[in-house]
Amino acid sequence: MAQQDLVESPVKELVRRFLITFVLGVVIYRLGVFIPIPGVDAAALKSIITGGLGGESDPVKAMLAYANMFNGGAIAQASIFGLGITPYISASIIMQLMTFSIPALKALQKEGESGRRRINQYTRYATLVIAIVQSLVAGIALARYSSGGTVLLTPDAMANQTMFLAQSVLVITTGSMLILWIADQITRFGIGNGVSIVIMISIMAYLPTAFAGHGTDLAQFLGLVAVCLLIIMCIIVVVQAVRRINLEQQRRVQGNRVYGGAQTTLPLKLNQANVIPVIFAQPVLVVVTMLAAQPLLAQVGLDQFLGYGNPGHRLLFAILIVAFTYFYISITFDLNDLTSHFKQAGFFVRGIKPGKNTVDYIGSIMTRITFVGAIFLALISIMPETFASTFGLQGKGAVLLGGTGLLIIVGVLLDVIQKVGSFMLAHKYGAGGLGGSKKEGKRF
Repeated sequence: MAQQDLVESPVKELVRRFLITFVLGVVIYRLGVFIPIPGVDAAALKSIITGGLGGESDPVKAMLAYANMFNGGAIAQASIFGLGITPYISASIIMQLMTFSIPALKALQKEGESGRRRINQYTRYATLVIAIVQSLVAGIALARYSSGGTVLLTPDAMANQTMFLAQSVLVITTGSMLILWIADQITRFGIGNGVSIVIMISIMAYLPTAFAGHGTDLAQFLGLVAVCLLIIMCIIVVVQAVRRINLEQQRRVQGNRVYGGAQTTLPLKLNQANVIPVIFAQPVLVVVTMLAAQPLLAQVGLDQFLGYGNPGHRLLFAILIVAFTYFYISITFDLNDLTSHFKQAGFFVRGIKPGKNTVDYIGSIMTRITFVGAIFLALISIMPETFASTFGLQGKGAVLLGGTGLLIIVGVLLDVIQKVGSFMLAHKYGAGGLGGSKKEGKRF
């Protein structure tokens, strides 16, 4: 019945999915961002996080500014959605790395849909554990923060910190799991991947602040818009860019018939790792910067060289992103397993012997395109510091226009466009398969 309704009115189905996505992602999620954690002074917390970028030398505050952007301002609001979808992202990355390194999980993945469901269930268990740990750390940090007489808890919460910790862990963990449920419902009944949609909505909530304060300087405003459009154009080119390797299938003759001989391509994306290397590099950069601030290293000026806004900070960040890009690709992209599938299906690269020669050939191509993708990712990731000094942007605007903000927004929108195109194409073939008339198909 649902399939028949899809054939009769695909536009109505698309409108319904977009409405579900809007209600869950924009209305419910964004309303939850403004619900504070009981016992937390939201105004004091917001004053600390505001300005974490754009001249702020504290690496911890800079990292909080990034996290605040990805969570749609939930951290600055002391919201129950303060963790956002990050526990699930962390659990997914951990499970992905474990799947490629632990034989039992790798075999489970090869079992098909049932195996993937079990891995997905393990990922949710890991999400719950990570959310509990992170909410406990956040609660302890809120309770123990004191700087210049400023505290982040209300007097009642300060008087009973044990109760506050238990309450904050329960509330923040519940909020994080509720976001995961919202993302699942968007994936099932809405448009696109729910996790990506939630992150995109969070980042787009910062869009007005990126252009705030530039209305009186027309030249600076137009320059900012031009740079933004240039970044979007570059992101689209890199996200859509693929290196295609032509594959041919061996022919075999049986009697008077010829089997095989098919041709296909292996598409290798230029930005295979997406924004995961940036996620890996951020905490490492913070740790290194904090170590450089220690008295022994500060005496030689290392803290100034690696301080936020300095060339050394940007250089180290870029090097870490390139290194983690190669690390992630080497872990998740198994060339031996890929070439074995080619061999089983009878496909080969023309002029290259199957086996080790094919692995070396594809590996050399992956090394070259990964380098280009890693350099691009590093360049757009160090842009916030450049924009903060060149255009005088505040923290939120710099993070949005540079770094990974626009990369995520453009990538998700391209994915949604592709999903809509696939949906309409499936309707076209579905109408023919269900006996739709030529007149109906032509009218659509």
